[in-house]
Amino acid sequence: MRIVMDDTGDIPMDLVEKYNIRIIPINIMFGTEQFLSRVELDHAGFYEKTKTVTADNFPKTSQPTPFQFVEVYNEIFATGETEILTVTVSEKLSGTYASVVQARKELEGQGTIHLFDSQAGSAAQGYIALEAARMAHEGAEIDTILPALEKMRASMSVVFTIDSLEYAVKGGRVSSMKSLMASLLNIKPILRLDDGLIVEAGRVRTRKRALDHIVDVIHQDMGDQPIRLMVIHANAPDDAAILQEKARARLNIAEELFTDISIAVAINLGPGALGLIAFPAE
Repeated sequence: MRIVMDDTGDIPMDLVEKYNIRIIPINIMFGTEQFLSRVELDHAGFYEKTKTVTADNFPKTSQPTPFQFVEVYNEIFATGETEILTVTVSEKLSGTYASVVQARKELEGQGTIHLFDSQAGSAAQGYIALEAARMAHEGAEIDTILPALEKMRASMSVVFTIDSLEYAVKGGRVSSMKSLMASLLNIKPILRLDDGLIVEAGRVRTRKRALDHIVDVIHQDMGDQPIRLMVIHANAPDDAAILQEKARARLNIAEELFTDISIAVAINLGPGALGLIAFPAE
């Protein structure tokens, strides 16, 4: 079985290569310029372009088309593989799920394509895809893998903060009025993923307090049980390292990963975003 994931999800590249996970790029637009994430535009190139962004070329995303999935599925089937599991970003946040549904219809009879809505993005989606790949690598069948993924999805905790509300406002994640009020008060919002949607989880006045609050919320959700943790950041590795140390001091971490936020997510959260994604280790 081959695991496929759209590029909204985050997995460290060494694990992508180890488990042969296929990543479908997201379409990134800066005005009239269009790029495929990771293929034609890497993280360094994206953040360099954000330095000169204007209202006319503010970055936007569009989900992979059904044709993009059909192309990849055909490549995989051509290798002799007959079964594919695709883990997508939350259907409530993107049309990617619908693209996979359409692609599967077009390839009906050519192989088996399973579809799993992570109800998440970034590292939460990535960790679910990684678990699927690990289980498939060990020989697990789909009837064993899907219940395990459902359990992960139900137990995940996703908490993060953003450094500026500009990207969230222009991406439609918060209203301009909330942005104005938060800016005037110098508020750092704490956000979390709830039932596939981004919701507010708190407000603090400083970046340091935001990092502490993130760890507090994860601890409230997970308690002292062993957890799998991924630290994520959007071009803020130093702050992410501080967050990582705070998490190590407070949480019972059985496995720990560290990665950049995907370009597709960074466009909606903005440079400087960072957070923690946690799952029970069992």
